[in-house]
Amino acid sequence: MRHLILMRGAQGAGKSTFITQHGLDGFTLSPDTLRLQMGGIIMLPEGRMTISAQHDRKVWLEMERLLEQKMARGELIVFDATFQNSRDFKMPMGLAHRYGYTVWCVDFTDVPADLAKTRNRMRPEWKQVPDEVIDRAYERFAASRIPDGVVIVRPEAFDMKVLEPRMQDLNAYRKVHHIGDIQGCYAPLADYFRDGLRDDEFYIFVGDFLDRGVENGQVIRFVVDELLPRDNVALIYGNHEYHIQRYAQGLPPVSGEFEHKTLPQLLEANFTRGEAHHLVVRLQDVMTYVYGPHKMLVSHAGIARVPGSFAVMPSMQLWKGTGAYVDPVDEVFSTNMAGTDWIQVHGHRNSARLPMRAGERSFNLESEVEFGGDLSVVTLDRNGVFEEVRVVNTVFAASQGHRDVAEGSRLSEAGLADLRKHADVQEKRFASYPHISSFNFTRTAFSKGRWDGTSLSARGLFVDDARHIVARAYDKFFNLEERPETQMRNLQAKLVFPLTLYVKENGFLGLLGYDRQTDALFFASKSTPESEFAGWFREILTAKLGVDRLETLKARLRDDNLSLVFEVNDPARDPHMIEYAEPHVVLLDAVTRTQTFGRLDYSALVSLAADLGLAVKQQGMVFTDWSGFADWYASVESAGMDYRFNDQHVEGFVIEDATNFMFKIKLPYYSFWKAMRSIKERILSARQTGGDARCDNLLNMTGEAGRAFMGWARIQGDDVLSKDIITIRKRYLTEMGGAD
Repeated sequence: MRHLILMRGAQGAGKSTFITQHGLDGFTLSPDTLRLQMGGIIMLPEGRMTISAQHDRKVWLEMERLLEQKMARGELIVFDATFQNSRDFKMPMGLAHRYGYTVWCVDFTDVPADLAKTRNRMRPEWKQVPDEVIDRAYERFAASRIPDGVVIVRPEAFDMKVLEPRMQDLNAYRKVHHIGDIQGCYAPLADYFRDGLRDDEFYIFVGDFLDRGVENGQVIRFVVDELLPRDNVALIYGNHEYHIQRYAQGLPPVSGEFEHKTLPQLLEANFTRGEAHHLVVRLQDVMTYVYGPHKMLVSHAGIARVPGSFAVMPSMQLWKGTGAYVDPVDEVFSTNMAGTDWIQVHGHRNSARLPMRAGERSFNLESEVEFGGDLSVVTLDRNGVFEEVRVVNTVFAASQGHRDVAEGSRLSEAGLADLRKHADVQEKRFASYPHISSFNFTRTAFSKGRWDGTSLSARGLFVDDARHIVARAYDKFFNLEERPETQMRNLQAKLVFPLTLYVKENGFLGLLGYDRQTDALFFASKSTPESEFAGWFREILTAKLGVDRLETLKARLRDDNLSLVFEVNDPARDPHMIEYAEPHVVLLDAVTRTQTFGRLDYSALVSLAADLGLAVKQQGMVFTDWSGFADWYASVESAGMDYRFNDQHVEGFVIEDATNFMFKIKLPYYSFWKAMRSIKERILSARQTGGDARCDNLLNMTGEAGRAFMGWARIQGDDVLSKDIITIRKRYLTEMGGAD
């Protein structure tokens, strides 16, 4: 849960021992650990072994990045550093404020300096520091103070129990009310509370007060004016409360729904940032209480069981639930907690549209109130009796967004059946995304050229178990001359002008979609979200956009039913034929998550990329007639490997006509060096097997230039040929006196 524990003390004070004794190693971030990973252990000029501090700036940038990632998930975090100066607290406390964390400081500065020095000398040599470093730390401790807003605790007084939510005893109250997701729907709320709130009854709201409904202003005034002043009200933090938290802090919205629909209603209702702050302070991730014969667990999204420790659970699992959105959390909880006194109450997810008593020991209060469903309430009286109340919502926008968008993203039952029974389409399932399948054409379809409408559409198509399209790429399209419809002799009659050329980047494809069941972005590459390529894509895009802009992007993909297609270039881990200076992504298209292929036009794509600060595919030439295109292509063939676009080598071009018919051209430079890469790999393979490097087909394609390279490659060592083709090309051209 949202607790940040700062370890303050000199080297040898006992911080690491404390962390291990309290079982906190798995929750700890340490700059020394990153220094060790980035710089390793080195010998200093005087001969002492130590951890390299060469990359200290990168270490602290990485610490900040990791800290923010963990805070976004609401994880328990231990920050193991020395915190010698007041300024050392600034970065972690700033992030803690943004993400609503309680900050603790376990203060070891009372440990005598001589004892710290003695312990320091007992550590491995490379972990030791000179005595003067410890003396200097104690001087700084004495000259600085721990900032306000931090709970200070001595090591011997620390107890993990202080991190746990307090079990409340509500037996003094006549009745307990649990009110489900409100989602900006005031009419049913006002109906339920038409006689007001009673002082002798307790009220628990399971979260998601705002968004999607059309009465957000009235709801927020009810919350601020009627609920916040009361002690007999508990407010649970739901995933939509994140937007109120950002508003309270003056941060820009990251949700299109909140920015364009909810926020204007809140401002019209005179909802101030100060009021938002007071609301956020009252929100709690989870509530447990005892009442009569029952122990009650209330969270926003429902969890699989009562954990041994709530403190070690990420708060995100309380906001969004354990497992996937469609997992039967009520059934699982009831099974896991059978034979106990525990009962769960939650909202947020109910894709199976279960009754309110969704499991023997679990109540589900999500009933699509924002779409004309019900406000669900369950009450508990002193006799241990539960009563279910449904209040129909009659004030809603019938055409409103998410249900309609979600339905629009569905693959038809017939379409899914066609994919599954097609001989040339394969379905994959994923351990980390058990509710999602990918559909892709088979190698046989590719090698034998067996294509029809179904197999052409099965290219990077990801579908969840409710038939929602999570992500999709292009329908399969082909190279010039690869198929009859892309042969020059047939194109003149087929193409509808104008013809637009876009630069083809030389990397791997990255797909970014929206997983409705987990309310999360979905990263994939090469038909899977589990490959190292998908991981690299996630890493590069996250580094480029940051957490906040990724949230903005998630809302855009969700609300506009989009999937983004990127070219991902990672010159260090995945070099191809075209050289790039640094890892980056290029936005190629924004494809609709619909059964029939559709996408944003280029001007809208450019606008989207500009909003996010992303590079977008380059538009090249535009041809208005066949002769212009044919003359240009003849000039490309004539120039051969000397052809450049804007004085740069590129892989080729993707070409689109006025009807969105697409095909692609690979340029001679790229094709030649791709063939040379195959040649050097065949030479290496032949050396390992004792066979012969058979390259006749490649040499027939590349002529004398290919034979010259192969002759050079044959006399190179394995150490040279094991390198990437860009490095080999540079060496070859240098030795042969050629120019790239």
